[in-house]
Amino acid sequence: MNISLRSPALSESVTNYIQDYIVINKLKAGDPLPSEGQLAELLGVSRSPVREAVKALQSLGIIEARQGDGLYVREWNFDAVLQTLSYGVRINPKTIFELYQIRVWLEISVIGDVIKLISDEQINGMETLMQDWEQAIAENQPWVAYDEAFHKLILDVIDNETLVKLFKVFWLAFENYEETELLQASSPQEVLSEHLLIFDAVKKRNADLARKTLLAQFVGFMERINRIVAQKKPEASSSYRQSKEVM
Repeated sequence: MNISLRSPALSESVTNYIQDYIVINKLKAGDPLPSEGQLAELLGVSRSPVREAVKALQSLGIIEARQGDGLYVREWNFDAVLQTLSYGVRINPKTIFELYQIRVWLEISVIGDVIKLISDEQINGMETLMQDWEQAIAENQPWVAYDEAFHKLILDVIDNETLVKLFKVFWLAFENYEETELLQASSPQEVLSEHLLIFDAVKKRNADLARKTLLAQFVGFMERINRIVAQKKPEASSSYRQSKEVM
């Protein structure tokens, strides 16, 4: 492989080389990469630019450094997008509303295909989830994860990995949002009831009803977001939790 190690910057050239190495060698998630020392020797450079390149690729979610074990390819993900969105939410609270609006548009637009493609097995899986969700609420246990799992099951039906990963980014952006009022505004039972109506429409394979019940659930949440962000001014906040790995 021929690369230029002079322009525009040495570490950037090394970064590009590592990405090309992964693609050309058809490496998959979990496959090992040459060590920093091997890369430096291979390219005829010092360890410093290689170390900088590795850090850059880690921040992008392309590779991971396992302590004492070396460098490995990561599964393709939206980690960098999540970091950018989390920052955007911090400097402009309206971003959280716009993110949710995008999610609404996406989920409403695919529900028709979901109804066409969903299998009896997948419907049974959703029914089991609803029963577990109901039991968690009855026992006063955490329930928000069931909400996420419900919508993921819907999106899983159309077998679009990129859309599912994007949904996960949206969800984590909301989890990292500091206004917990978003999750506290509705009672757990109210949220469950809204989702039971959606599930009933899916179970009946009624696309129009599924779209209607989805929209009804989304509208109330969007109104709450709008009220909250309207009261906030853009500000730098240090109260965000560390971003979680995206899938």
